Amino acid sequence: MGLQHEVSQGGLVKAGRNYRMYLTVDGQKKFRKTGTNDLEAATEMLASWRKEEELGFQADTRLRYEKMRDEYLKSGKHVQGSILEDLDTFFKGIRLAAITTRKMKEFREWRECNAVVLKFKEMSIEKEIALRKLKLKKPSPEQIATIETEATAWVENGVKATTNRRLSVLRAMFGFMVKQEQISKNDVPYFPMATGVDNHRTGTVSDDTFDKILAEIPETLHPYLKLLNATGMRSGQAAQLTWDMVDPNCAVLSIPGAITKTKKPQTLPLRNKQGKPFEWSEWIVNAKRHDGEAIFNTTDFRSQWRKACHKLKLGVYDAKTQTYRGLKPHDFRRTAVSRCGSTSRARGTSLTRPTPSHPETTLRPVSRAASPWGRAGSACPSRRARAGGRRA
Repeated sequence: MGLQHEVSQGGLVKAGRNYRMYLTVDGQKKFRKTGTNDLEAATEMLASWRKEEELGFQADTRLRYEKMRDEYLKSGKHVQGSILEDLDTFFKGIRLAAITTRKMKEFREWRECNAVVLKFKEMSIEKEIALRKLKLKKPSPEQIATIETEATAWVENGVKATTNRRLSVLRAMFGFMVKQEQISKNDVPYFPMATGVDNHRTGTVSDDTFDKILAEIPETLHPYLKLLNATGMRSGQAAQLTWDMVDPNCAVLSIPGAITKTKKPQTLPLRNKQGKPFEWSEWIVNAKRHDGEAIFNTTDFRSQWRKACHKLKLGVYDAKTQTYRGLKPHDFRRTAVSRCGSTSRARGTSLTRPTPSHPETTLRPVSRAASPWGRAGSACPSRRARAGGRRA
């Protein structure tokens, strides 16, 4: 049998018209609304809550972090490796009842003072300052001081945001255990999230900038880049596209759910209503098929991208350390969204949502002829990209 938890007698306090009850469990005070102004009814509810806590905690004291984590992952949830590593290291062997708000504050302090994180933060600040200086031809001392202050705050907020992400995963684990009825809602602690620290990326790629990038990158990578720019598809997903996903008439690209982030299939038209290929899909339509092989050549893509952006002052690349900061391929998603948002309402073009009869998502292209904002074939990516996409 696990350790028993101390549950106080608690009490009732008047909160407006109705009573509010409280209990102290292992030194942690908990409150709950009664929804009534009847003292007798509120007293009965308090007694019932106390009994529920005592009975629930007797069963829950055996549950530890590892059990919760394993149950969560077993359900098919995916957690980024670095996030799981931090949670596993800090919460190893800890009972769920001991994962309190105070414990999570200790986790934040532990992670943000970690030697690896501090070194990464120092390097990121240097790169962020260098990137911001690129945008000014001859910055004055005052401008440099402002850049250094803002860049430092931006990076520090980014570190706090990544800690928030870890706590969000932990909160999702608790929520999963509640749904499985292994713990009650009252066992879920308050999660101390840092506020105002979400550093959403906001940049987009103009047609002029895209043409300059193409001029600096080998032609073998152009078809891949044109797809990313036109559709906003994730670079990793696009790299996994194979020729057998293209129909025999080269009219539709059917993307299986196995390679999409949502795990739901998608279809992407390769031709317009007149049967002609879009500018970005022309290469796919006319290229020689090799079923089973990847459609796009992505050899050395990251390196070529970084070198091109560094030359065009769109980023900072250090060849010795292989580190880069600046424009990312993922920024094409926000670019596609900006085009789609500017024209989709008027033309009825958008990313159609799956229905029971059509359990797949269709990426509908936006024609450049009808839209001055983008190239043919732009499609609406997810809402996350609309909000700013991945953090830097």
